[in-house]
Amino acid sequence: MRRLLLCAGVYGQRKALEGLNRAVQARRPDGVLFAGGVLPLFRHYTARTTLWDMDREDAQFVQHFFEELEKLGVFSAVIPGTTDTPVEEFLRIGMHAEVEFSGVHVVHATLVEQRDLAVCGIGGHISGNGCHEPDWCPRILAAYHLRKLWTVKQPRRALLLPSPPPGTLGGPEGNAFAGELIDSLHPTLCVVGGTTQRRGIERVAGTLVVNPGALADGSAAWLDWGRDSDHRVEFLDLRTSEPIDVAASAF
Repeated sequence: MRRLLLCAGVYGQRKALEGLNRAVQARRPDGVLFAGGVLPLFRHYTARTTLWDMDREDAQFVQHFFEELEKLGVFSAVIPGTTDTPVEEFLRIGMHAEVEFSGVHVVHATLVEQRDLAVCGIGGHISGNGCHEPDWCPRILAAYHLRKLWTVKQPRRALLLPSPPPGTLGGPEGNAFAGELIDSLHPTLCVVGGTTQRRGIERVAGTLVVNPGALADGSAAWLDWGRDSDHRVEFLDLRTSEPIDVAASAF
């Protein structure tokens, strides 16, 4: 798994999925890592018309998202984002998608090992306190779900989180607990959902942390472990298929 397309933030836009498809066809990655954000940023729960406890349009789009991932023909690992609620219903759709589509893997609280890569993540909202609100994952539960990242034998370990830590990638609104998880688990790579305005990379301890921006804005990141560290990550404008000059991308 040397070459990976890193992405997040479809936000209900079919054109974003079309851009992802074009990028995969052009670049031929070994895998796609998606850090959440399938459904739109602003949604209303008024009519609960499906067994997924989402409105019908949302449920259909989540299913369409997984269908499009399978069409890519490569390994894909996904977590639900902060918009993809109720998380339980997102996971239920994802569970059926995994049965139907061999290339799709929902790695929320689940470790998946693929060749030389082990990947796991936590979706929805993550919290450093003992919050037990729906769709919030408290500290001890997140640590429990991710514990197997410590013991895997693969040389590369990837962590997917729906929110960036504070600082370069998350600004003051970043999730402090995300930074704590990265610092304690020491994955090789962490892909975080975040705004396109703050796309970039930084180091947290020994981890390469990447905010690829939102697919809805035509933004994604390309990671090639075969390159030297100064050129390992580049940011893509999927509307033009050209790299984006992001100062933080050299690492």
